Amino acid sequence: MTTAAPSRTVRRSVARGAAALACLLVLVGCVGRSSATPAPTATAGPVTLAVSVFQYRSDYAIRGLQIHVENTGAGDITVTAARFTSAFFPGVLSSRSAPSPVFAGSATDFPVILPASVCSARSPEPRVIVSYTGPGSSHGTVTATPPDPFDSLGVIHAQDCSRAAFERIARISVAPHLAFTMRGGKPVSLLAITLTPTGAGGEARLDSIGSTTLLQQPGAQLRMIGATLSARRPPLRLTIDYIPSRCEQHVVAEDKVGTVIPFRVDVGDFHTAEFGVPVGAALKLEYYAYVARYCGW
Repeated sequence: MTTAAPSRTVRRSVARGAAALACLLVLVGCVGRSSATPAPTATAGPVTLAVSVFQYRSDYAIRGLQIHVENTGAGDITVTAARFTSAFFPGVLSSRSAPSPVFAGSATDFPVILPASVCSARSPEPRVIVSYTGPGSSHGTVTATPPDPFDSLGVIHAQDCSRAAFERIARISVAPHLAFTMRGGKPVSLLAITLTPTGAGGEARLDSIGSTTLLQQPGAQLRMIGATLSARRPPLRLTIDYIPSRCEQHVVAEDKVGTVIPFRVDVGDFHTAEFGVPVGAALKLEYYAYVARYCGW
């Protein structure tokens, strides 16, 4: 008998960031209560690190992840390697920012870039690995299993894998340039999107396409689609109307994910799943220029 895989529901917004995964590591250099090599004298004192993993807003589009290392002990250390692993992502992710000193009472972030998700994995199994040299000749490597209070890794994994499942059935193509129309004396941007069935078995349903932090659909309405795609159906061609969500210049200056188009879909195990489709670099600049023109800057 074949047991069906459990269904997965994703309800997080694409623009919503992954939050911190926190863990406290106590590395005692003089009494050997961890994998640290003991310092030659007791004067080195304990090495205490608070380690977390999180994303800045600037990390969302580039799939960045920060390994945050805070030295809460009395002595300075040098982090010689900061690494992250998870069953949701292949390999060991090592930060290029190491080695780097982390002085007593201070903290340093060690960024890594997340590769594409391993969609066969069902549990994240995260690990943080910190190697350091401490006071005297102490050194050590500690592996910790951090909690994930906001299911951040699960959200990233589900976004990746729901898109992969959707595009197995229907390939998403975004036009390389914008078109425009005038409504009420104001320009409205028109984005052409084509969904082309691949011929693979199964069905995928596109429920809606949403607004972003930079762009909203006229009337602030969610564009409901409700279209089912399969090998038996022709390509689906859509035109998505966007106007600026706000006209403050800092919205463009600080933009991180404003040109990542949110799709909400149902496909396979994924129900009410959301993922983002970034537009190309040229189209992104066209959107910025359009917002400036619309807002009269």
